[in-house]
Amino acid sequence: MTIANTNRTKAYCNVMAMEKGLDPIGYARTFDTCFALELPLPWVHSIIKDQPNIPDELRQLGQLYAQLPPEERLRVRPMFIVPDEAYSQAGYRRLLHYTRPNGAFSAFTKSEYLVPESEVGPLLWALQQSPEKLPQFDAYRVNDSDVRDLMICTHGTVDVACAKFGFPVYQHLRQNVANEQLRVWRVSHFGGHIFAPTVLDMPTGHYWAYMDGELGQQVAERRGDATPLRGHYRGWSGMGNSFLQALDRELWQQQGWSWFDVEKEGQVLRQDDDEDPQWADVRITHQKPGTDQQVTVEAHVVVKRSIETRPSSRGDKINTYPQYHVETMEINA
Repeated sequence: MTIANTNRTKAYCNVMAMEKGLDPIGYARTFDTCFALELPLPWVHSIIKDQPNIPDELRQLGQLYAQLPPEERLRVRPMFIVPDEAYSQAGYRRLLHYTRPNGAFSAFTKSEYLVPESEVGPLLWALQQSPEKLPQFDAYRVNDSDVRDLMICTHGTVDVACAKFGFPVYQHLRQNVANEQLRVWRVSHFGGHIFAPTVLDMPTGHYWAYMDGELGQQVAERRGDATPLRGHYRGWSGMGNSFLQALDRELWQQQGWSWFDVEKEGQVLRQDDDEDPQWADVRITHQKPGTDQQVTVEAHVVVKRSIETRPSSRGDKINTYPQYHVETMEINA
């Protein structure tokens, strides 16, 4: 993505990141469960905490999440999507719910509901805290398991870069690639506005960075040479480790778009015991497509360098971002 290098745009964190050559790989947020709920604009910065007129159950869930240790809190990913004339229904809210399967997988398990507004809170509570109550919502289930959802962050009250650069990407994809099997949504902050425009592809869980309309269309259609997209891939949320995400990218670059449909799982074999690890030996295991042959790929992944830059378009805080590089790789079939 090319953004004019002017004094005006230099204030945006994503512009500075691109100027410094920040590689986004390894910065895909991982989760065990994720939900995306239709919520009309405008949105405040912290929706669950401060947004008026959200269900009481949602606010209670937010309070429960806040009490969890940070590593557990991040295993739940709440998101909100802007209602769309083509997808939405007056008086109802759409709720997309995703869960991580056990073992090797290529996509999260999706359940979708279209519920009356009065039932949103009870459904959210049942999904997150009382699954035994879910059968009472079966009448609102939507059989859209084959529908793919591209989510583009445009949450400007979190970071202006997401609104300024994300909205044009949303418009392009909504007008040019959306169809019955592929919906395109404006979505709330899901982390990483330094990589804006940032896109989350569900139910597979692939994160993308520095998108523009043309690149986003290639991702949506999964076509052509994937090489130019190398520096736009944040990683797969199915791999909960940055070193593993770097190896996953190498395999995608080698095998092409079909790699995203391969059921796989990752393992960290050994890792630097520093607080900020500088290397790891990792393994990805998968079955060779069309066979029952198991393939293991082991790699030594290192932090090649680190880049210091602002994580937000507001304030002067500087973060350090390790840059991950696959140094050696061995495939055993």
